[in-house]
Amino acid sequence: MIYTRSLLTLDGGLCVEQFEPLRPKNFPVLVFAHGNFHGSWLWWNFMDFFASRGIACYGLNYRGHFLSSGHDRLGLAVVEDYVADVKTALSAIGRDVILVGHSMGGIVSQKVAESSCLQKLILLDSAPCKKLTETILEVSPERLERTRSGFLHLPDGTSIMDRNTEAVREMLFEHNKVSDEAFWQTFAFLGRESTQVLQKHAFMPVSPEKISCPVYVLGRTGFGNSSNPDLWDALADYLGAADRSIRSDISHNMMCEQDWQEHARLIQRWCFS
Repeated sequence: MIYTRSLLTLDGGLCVEQFEPLRPKNFPVLVFAHGNFHGSWLWWNFMDFFASRGIACYGLNYRGHFLSSGHDRLGLAVVEDYVADVKTALSAIGRDVILVGHSMGGIVSQKVAESSCLQKLILLDSAPCKKLTETILEVSPERLERTRSGFLHLPDGTSIMDRNTEAVREMLFEHNKVSDEAFWQTFAFLGRESTQVLQKHAFMPVSPEKISCPVYVLGRTGFGNSSNPDLWDALADYLGAADRSIRSDISHNMMCEQDWQEHARLIQRWCFS
């Protein structure tokens, strides 16, 4: 074993998975912020990859998600609560941080970056911010209907993904490069999400001038309009990110697919080369 694995329990019952190398390199640590319905389990491949190379990793679970407490109050959560959760984790970790946000965790990470001192910010298939959602985001009617029908809203203010296996596969693994083992692990771990967060996170305003750290954007082609056909390219432009990788061959949950190491190496080169 070349790293230790432990669980940090923070104020409010927040739980963070820690992968700490036995021989750490003098690099900033990686803190991972997950998206809707997910948890720190999403990052196990990445955390193993980086911790095995001497880089400490922390996988956060927002309140009411996976290992953290607060599941009974999840329906009350708003995006700002998750921003506060990340800030609580950063304060407890107390080290130079590269923040990695996926999906809804991408907008949370953008909001954190507005008021926190980060070494770098990495956005993986990130949710867009309010301006891009209102002016650029454009999906086909068929995809929009699939997305709407893919979520079931519960009376307690939370939502779940429809437990139709093919619908989950299509939504998270569009190019179907996922092993059966990884798919069923994902399917088993998917949890509830605050309906308020699910419906409103892509309408959070972000002020690029407040984000002073370098930004790297990795996302898919498409999802834009005729003037800006690639949503994540537009996001990189909006945030002033000089570095980006916008590809047609990746799925939303790229970190769980069979070629996940390719994406980990992109992050490694950008952060630590």
